[in-house]
Amino acid sequence: MILALETSSKVSSVAVADENRIAAEISAQTRFTHSETLLENVQAALKIAETDFENISAVAVGIGPGSFTGLRIGLATAKSFSYAWKIPIIGVPTTEALAYHFSNTSSEVWQLIDAQKNSAYLGRFDCSENIPQQIDDIKILPIPEILSRAENSQRRIIFQGDIIDKKFAGKIALPENISLAPIHLRLPRAACVAAAGLNRLTKNLIDNVMNLEPMYLRRSEAEILFDRRQA
Repeated sequence: MILALETSSKVSSVAVADENRIAAEISAQTRFTHSETLLENVQAALKIAETDFENISAVAVGIGPGSFTGLRIGLATAKSFSYAWKIPIIGVPTTEALAYHFSNTSSEVWQLIDAQKNSAYLGRFDCSENIPQQIDDIKILPIPEILSRAENSQRRIIFQGDIIDKKFAGKIALPENISLAPIHLRLPRAACVAAAGLNRLTKNLIDNVMNLEPMYLRRSEAEILFDRRQA
């Protein structure tokens, strides 16, 4: 069994799964922070799955891009489990986890994660088979450029990610070849982190608990502001 944690967005999500089933999943978007809910949700998920720590063989965790604070909380928790239980840790990019929502679909799936300043982290996956395949590296692009690239594509495209509600849903008209993921498939879930983690585990793609880091791709606003004040 694998324990999966996902805290890259406003949703706090925990899942317990194996290759045959999702034994338990708890996903919630509340006013509480990840630090207030994550451990409690882990305990609840294990109880629902009727298992305990001794039966967990690996821990998978979403590593971003996404919320700087959320990623740090999720990764620190996953590392503590990996170290304490002496089990492998597997970092799963948020874009990859999102793509698992749309396995076996003919459309190309683009993940748009809020990067602030009218920009987004852009991931692109071919989801025509059971295991989504990444098309190219994650980029940070202005939203107008992303729309232009999508409009000029020869394929049908599904947009997903936290930028959907902020910039697109009910706000602008989209080109005919672009559709928005339904609300329950827009944000990352631990069940998808578990699926990606299990796939990586079978390929022995295991991370080092000591040096696994979040996938930030850019510096936080706090770091930029600190440097400005020191200049």
